[in-house]
Amino acid sequence: MSNFAEIHLKPEVLARYGLPDIAYPIAVADLRSVLGNGGELPLAVMLHCLQVRARDGGADWKHFEPAMGRLAELLAPDDGREVVSAASDDWWVEVGPVDLDGKLVTVQRGDDLIAAVAPRDDGRLRIAVFRPLDAKSARYLTGLGQVPHPEHGVSMRENNWDYALDCSSDNASFYAAERGEAYLSNWQKGLGIGRDGTEVPEWREQLKLVARPAGQVVVDLGVFCSMSEE
Repeated sequence: MSNFAEIHLKPEVLARYGLPDIAYPIAVADLRSVLGNGGELPLAVMLHCLQVRARDGGADWKHFEPAMGRLAELLAPDDGREVVSAASDDWWVEVGPVDLDGKLVTVQRGDDLIAAVAPRDDGRLRIAVFRPLDAKSARYLTGLGQVPHPEHGVSMRENNWDYALDCSSDNASFYAAERGEAYLSNWQKGLGIGRDGTEVPEWREQLKLVARPAGQVVVDLGVFCSMSEE
């Protein structure tokens, strides 16, 4: 989905939906659904286009975050549960609070925490998400949460947590970070604690972050999964 047009919504439409006044990237293939939808915005289409546009290393991804967050809020059900499941036929994760002082695999971008992944007792994954998910961040989380094969486990690892640990040690994350994209990291002793026990202040400061509501995270992952062509 590399061909985008940019649209500007009328002030009354922005006010109706509570959306920020930015240029919204819309895949050319989706323009008809935006322009001919009887006055209703295709919120999921808009969110997915922002996820894809925000993925690339050179993107001004933080500029898109307020719109992405609001679209997810509009799409999320009125559900105040703190812990929910997000799933498809191919992946499953539990969304809920994660102890950032425990062992973690994280999705990061630059010096910002996107999501924290921790093991459940059964080896599957609990995730907490702190920023709207671009397409690469969503891909990481759904990939790490892939449903184990009954004989071969998760890509030949015993469980999802072991697979997450392996992926976080891959050189691909180093190169993704260099490109300005989302990448995986492994904090064995908690966020902002190095392997030798020293503190990394810019990461310890992020212990104060508040996770996004679980229902909005489920929307992010569901929109990415259902609309992605990757």
